[in-house]
Amino acid sequence: MRLSRLATFLLTALVAFLLGAPQAHAWQRLAQADNGAPKSGEADRTVTRTGPSGTSHTSTRNTTWQRGGGKWTRNTVRTGPNGKQTTTHVDGSKTADGAVRDVTRTGPNGKTATTHDEIHKTDNGYTRDSTHTGPNGGVTTRDATGSYDPATKTFTKDVTTTGPNGKTTEKEVTRHVTPVTPEPASATPEH
Repeated sequence: MRLSRLATFLLTALVAFLLGAPQAHAWQRLAQADNGAPKSGEADRTVTRTGPSGTSHTSTRNTTWQRGGGKWTRNTVRTGPNGKQTTTHVDGSKTADGAVRDVTRTGPNGKTATTHDEIHKTDNGYTRDSTHTGPNGGVTTRDATGSYDPATKTFTKDVTTTGPNGKTTEKEVTRHVTPVTPEPASATPEH
């Protein structure tokens, strides 16, 4: 249940991020993030939470990454307060018109889930096709297209998701940005 909440939070944060920058398409954001990051590195994070009863729980996360030549990898090991570990391995590479990414997540029980993403640049936006295979073998596909019309300052995204049960959901997001025009400066000087 906790992993599900985390996944929901991360997905919500990703959607908010994507909608917050309609001028930059997914492939552009990927390239921008790649430009400012170190070629390789390691980061450690330790979080200790103390509840109202005074009981403390500590969790850690160690992430290593390497990038170069249009490819990147990232490995993360999370250790929960109970000592159980989850791992995430990401392989990605740039393509002629976007990027491809493969993610493998292994839970503390040893079960593995995988995600394959392909992002392609289009004339006015992008397409993103994802296939997620859950730890129990269920497959979910997600096909998204996004476009930006600079004349109307409108970003549109259409998403079709098909779950392991074969049921399909569709979502359309339209965001219009209206810039604020500054008022002209007053002709009379202020004293």
